[in-house]
Amino acid sequence: MKKIFIFVIAALFVQNAVAQKLDRSQRPKPGPAPVIKFENPVIYKLPNGITVLVVHTHRLPKVSASYKIDVGPIAQGSKAGVIGLLSGMLSEGTTTKTKVQFDEAVDQMGAEVSLSSDGGQVSALTRYFNDAFLLMAEALRNPSFPQASFEKLKSQSLTNLKSNERSATAISERVVHALSFGVSHPFGEFETEQSINSITLNDVKAAYKKYVTPSRGYLTFVGDIEPEDAIALANKAFGNWKGTPLNSPVLSKVNNPIKVEVDVVNVPSAVQSEITVTNLIELPMSSPDFHAVLLANQILGGGADSRLFRNLREKHGFTYGAYSQVGSGRWQSTFTASASVRNEKVDSAVVQFLKEINLIRTEKVSPELLQGAKNLYNGSFALGLENPARVAGFASNILMNNLPKDFYRTYLQKLNAVSADDVLRVSKKYFGYDNARVVIVGKTDEFLPGLIKSGFQIKHFDRFAVPAK
Repeated sequence: MKKIFIFVIAALFVQNAVAQKLDRSQRPKPGPAPVIKFENPVIYKLPNGITVLVVHTHRLPKVSASYKIDVGPIAQGSKAGVIGLLSGMLSEGTTTKTKVQFDEAVDQMGAEVSLSSDGGQVSALTRYFNDAFLLMAEALRNPSFPQASFEKLKSQSLTNLKSNERSATAISERVVHALSFGVSHPFGEFETEQSINSITLNDVKAAYKKYVTPSRGYLTFVGDIEPEDAIALANKAFGNWKGTPLNSPVLSKVNNPIKVEVDVVNVPSAVQSEITVTNLIELPMSSPDFHAVLLANQILGGGADSRLFRNLREKHGFTYGAYSQVGSGRWQSTFTASASVRNEKVDSAVVQFLKEINLIRTEKVSPELLQGAKNLYNGSFALGLENPARVAGFASNILMNNLPKDFYRTYLQKLNAVSADDVLRVSKKYFGYDNARVVIVGKTDEFLPGLIKSGFQIKHFDRFAVPAK
């Protein structure tokens, strides 16, 4: 008992001595970025072109696999909605099993199987995985396309369109993309009642034949499976699969507005208005600006501690949350800043959005803000490495985006090298202010007078991005 008492006193003494040395008025200095260490997946190519990636781990008696077809953006034209219907039809049974039989086979193994137009996913305990994987492969390679299922899914699509007719959120999502890219662009087109009604089962079958293929395919295994076993299983399921060769699509460049453009859509029933400030960008992951743009976006609108959130919610109370997002990749993408705002505060909110975007383009961010953004990425990136599937995703990303082999190993090194000058430079380049498009979907009677009074030139559109009189 006496020894325990002496130990406790000694521990308290040490604790007090340490506490006395701490200056709690000073923010602790950040430590070095975590060292990135992970093993590369085993990579193998099937004769038909499918790239197989295997990340072997014995942590759990479970295996997951995903098949991803790098098909890229698909222009559906007058048949917009056919790709969505194709995704649904792949889960409606195979040439040897009805939907009920297929679902029962999956359930009996306690597995999870999902299909879509660009591939499939499967997860199961190790002892059931081979059988579950072969079910996923069967669904991809031998769908039955029953007419009754097609009619059911088509009816559901029409019902969904009907239910979103008065949704300001759904209308905004559709119109923002349509106005930004154009309705004939793969990123700007959208489903309508007319396009859905025009789709036949033969259209779905034709889309399947064209896009569901081993060409540009990436098959990833993660979990309790030896690489040689995974490769053997991949050969068994997909080795003799033949299909249409795919090429990466080439899309025409779309331009931003010449000057700030305010586009409004009237939804008289809307309680709140959806505001989106957006512009098109080109930011491949291989760009030297990539990491700086991520940090700039985080500071501007990446979360509850960002400038947009603090301004529009905390300071002015216009909204429950205001955020920004920035896209990247091989094709044009968007920078967007958005919020759901009370109708009567729309004009003031638009002014504050543009003010914050202009501020990050014209004034250097503080060292504290920049370091805070870096700390967030350092922690989340390192934590993500605990998930083996993340590592497998790194490998396929490198292959699909033609990135340097050390892209993810040097990720945090490059992120932490970003300076306040870099943030200022990329903000000017990627966050539109003079040529931004402001799309507002809501009850125009309550916000239009304020917008006009603020000096904005207004363009009116209907719910399908057609200019309104």
